[in-house]
Amino acid sequence: MIKYRMPTRLMVLHFGGRTVRIPGSLIAVTLGVLLLVTGVVYAGARSWLAEVRHSSIHEEIRNLEQSSRSNRAVLESLIASEESARLISGLPSIHPDVRQVGVGGRAELPDPGFSLDSPFHRASRLHSEMETSKRKSSLSLKSLEDIERQIREVDDRWQFVPSITPVTGVITSRYGPRNDPFTGLYTMHHGIDIAAAPGTPVKAPAGGVVVKTGVDARYGLFIDMDHQNGFTTRFGHLSAILVKKGMELKRGDIIGQVGMTGRANGHHLHYEIQKDRRRVNPMRFIRSENDC
Repeated sequence: MIKYRMPTRLMVLHFGGRTVRIPGSLIAVTLGVLLLVTGVVYAGARSWLAEVRHSSIHEEIRNLEQSSRSNRAVLESLIASEESARLISGLPSIHPDVRQVGVGGRAELPDPGFSLDSPFHRASRLHSEMETSKRKSSLSLKSLEDIERQIREVDDRWQFVPSITPVTGVITSRYGPRNDPFTGLYTMHHGIDIAAAPGTPVKAPAGGVVVKTGVDARYGLFIDMDHQNGFTTRFGHLSAILVKKGMELKRGDIIGQVGMTGRANGHHLHYEIQKDRRRVNPMRFIRSENDC
């Protein structure tokens, strides 16, 4: 009886004069073990890398969230300062609803498959917060431009309002009823008298144009200025006139010198302001030079 035997695959290795025969089954088992070990190591390495990346992403998101909170606090502080600046400059406050700078569109509902603490949702919240901060910043920048324009307009207007004293000295007689120093009668004094040393420079209290200069029995040497906004000013009892009719002046320009010409019993400047052709109290408009 003839018996058939399955062929046995061998790997024959020759080392010098020696011959080593390795059965094919052993090779298959060895390769299988190697593949299994390699798969386990590869899966473990991928899992470790995933954990490292996951931890790194969480740390990065935590840093971004902290920066976002800090930036929001700074932005809110700047917005509060901007609101104060609006009130000071005379602009109305921006309504809180407008400050929210909301946008329309479809609301994104949370995916029930993800945790609210997942990197996906945390990153989505960060993106939404950054977009909101961007819109708030844009609104504040526009508001600051409005404030700057308003302040510039107010400053331009004040440049032509007679708001500083035209001479350095002591106010000896104010606007209103008083006893006339020459007649003793109770009469209306339509300006203020500022006593100063003879020759003390007299300055233009605001920008304007010289419309008249001359001499008068009552005012002595005098100058009239038109500030081209309803205000006119008069400077009397001067000892010298240093400007001419038609000259354009800026606030602070020297126009004359203190004297005692006309009806004056001492060296001083008589200073009047007219608003829309009516004489008014100059003290209503005089401000500290630091405020002008």
